[in-house]
Amino acid sequence: MTIKRIALVCLILAGVIAIPFAVMRAQSNEVAGRVEPLAQELDTQFSGGGWLERLRELQSQQLEGSWVVTVTPVVPPGVPQPLPFRAYGTFARGGGSFSSDRNLPLSKQYGTWAHRGGHEFAWTTTGDLFDVMGNFVGTLKVRAKATVIGNDEFVGVSNGEFRDAAGNVTRGGCATIRGERIKVEPLPELCQNITPPQ
Repeated sequence: MTIKRIALVCLILAGVIAIPFAVMRAQSNEVAGRVEPLAQELDTQFSGGGWLERLRELQSQQLEGSWVVTVTPVVPPGVPQPLPFRAYGTFARGGGSFSSDRNLPLSKQYGTWAHRGGHEFAWTTTGDLFDVMGNFVGTLKVRAKATVIGNDEFVGVSNGEFRDAAGNVTRGGCATIRGERIKVEPLPELCQNITPPQ
């Protein structure tokens, strides 16, 4: 399925590049007259129209799925570098997101994401913070922007903003982020022949 998508995107990109090039080189009505039928043909071949919209849709789907994210805090010069930590994020079709991280085991963040064009994406998540007794102690908001590389990786920058229960900002900071897509893996060999109960 991924190979088909890549082939489809390559074909569309070739058309997108060829059309402006053909328009720029048009020396006569004959050449210019070929561009419009090509665009119409592409519209016909891709779901009855909207091939450019289809290309944008395919690009926006690059972020959809679940990711393991390595977060590396950015600190001023001379300040000891904290260790990176792991977070998890899921981006659903339509713009919804869900995330969590190991530093805040009692907190989950909910948010929204948007395709900014090409391989560029941005998202904002927010969630409640609790102490070990389960008492509400504040909120966390994370804003991020990232570039998807290939199909299974992204890199970017994020900002975390912590607020206390009264809504006052208590701390914040920036970080670099690197995401790796979580992929479906086959069952181990020892589980392959187990029959589930009926």
